[in-house]
Amino acid sequence: MFSRLVYLQAADEVIQGNVPLAIEDTVVDLTAKSVAVDLGEDFPTDVDALLEAEVMEYVPVPWRAKYSEEQWAAKVLALRDYGESDPDELQSQYVNAVSSNELYGTHFFHVRKVNDVDAISSLPTNLIAAFNSEGLHFLDENRRILMSYGYADIYRWGGSSVQFSLIIWNADTQDTFEMILTTFQAADMAALILDFINAIMASTQ
Repeated sequence: MFSRLVYLQAADEVIQGNVPLAIEDTVVDLTAKSVAVDLGEDFPTDVDALLEAEVMEYVPVPWRAKYSEEQWAAKVLALRDYGESDPDELQSQYVNAVSSNELYGTHFFHVRKVNDVDAISSLPTNLIAAFNSEGLHFLDENRRILMSYGYADIYRWGGSSVQFSLIIWNADTQDTFEMILTTFQAADMAALILDFINAIMASTQ
C-alpha cells in the first residue's frame, strides 16, 4: 500500500503553495485526485455538491482567486471518474507528479535581509529562506528561486532570538561574505542546516 503520510505531506505542500504549479491543467488534475482520494465513489455528481464537500480546500491557495468557486467546481467535476480509481494509485500518481519539483520537501522561513554586501545586493529585503537536500535557496514571495548555495558553501551559521547570520563562500570572488537576516526562527534554521549536513555525510559513508 502506498504511504498515505507521504501523500498527505505532498498535498499539503501543493495546497499551501510551497510547491508552486505553473500549469492550470495540472492544478485541476491534482485537485480532482485529492477529492477522489478522500471521497472515492462518493465523489459529488454536481457543482453544488462539490461546493458542499468544500472542494476549494483542495485547490492550491495561489490559484484560488483565478476563478469563482463554481468555476473551480465545474473544472474538477469534469474529472469525477477519478472517484472510480484505486485511492492508493491516485496517491502514488499525485506524489510522482510533484516530487520532481525543485521545492518539494523544502522548509520555508520568512526573513528580512539586514546587510547588503555585493554578493547579495540583488536580493530584495524581504525574502523566503528555503532549505532542502540540495542546499539553501533564497526565494521571492512568489516562490521563485533567486539564489542558491550548497551546504558545502556555508562555512558557519548561528543566531540569536531575532537574528540569524551565515558565512557563505562566494565562488565568483573566491572569498566568504556574511549574510545577516532577521527572523524569530533562527534556532530552527540552524538545526535544519545541521540535520541536512549530517544526512549528507551519513549517505556518503
